[in-house]
Amino acid sequence: MNTLTIAHLFLNLQSYKDQYLTILENPEQYFVPVADAYINIWPVGKEQLYLGDLLQLWLGEKWIVNTEKAPLINTILRDQTKAVPEFDRYVFSLQGNLLTSQNSAQAWSINASESEALSIESLFHYYCVFKSLSRPQTSASFLNATLKKAI
Repeated sequence: MNTLTIAHLFLNLQSYKDQYLTILENPEQYFVPVADAYINIWPVGKEQLYLGDLLQLWLGEKWIVNTEKAPLINTILRDQTKAVPEFDRYVFSLQGNLLTSQNSAQAWSINASESEALSIESLFHYYCVFKSLSRPQTSASFLNATLKKAI
């Protein structure tokens, strides 16, 4: 199984959107690993995120961070123009501590076309959304084949 990169996902995002339902139903397509995509939470541990997980989280707008864009005109029209919210950053990696609330995330910025570090407040919220995802059923033969490829 090839490991995808976040940059590759966003270069081909429209293609993945078009194949979304097929990916969700097919374990071989769903469980394609994505480099640097994981959740690492103390005391829970580290969990790999897969192509299907990220597509569900992003296309369902669950792991997209809303950033405020400042208006370009800052003179007389300032009061008439409001900051426009833009959903620009797609979270793909979370790490932190549930007790100390020292949490961070990595997200892909559509505008900058690069990964950015973010500080997040509610790591537990992101984790609960991830755990609520539906994953396709995997057979024993699929798991054996995956393990053999990993070794």
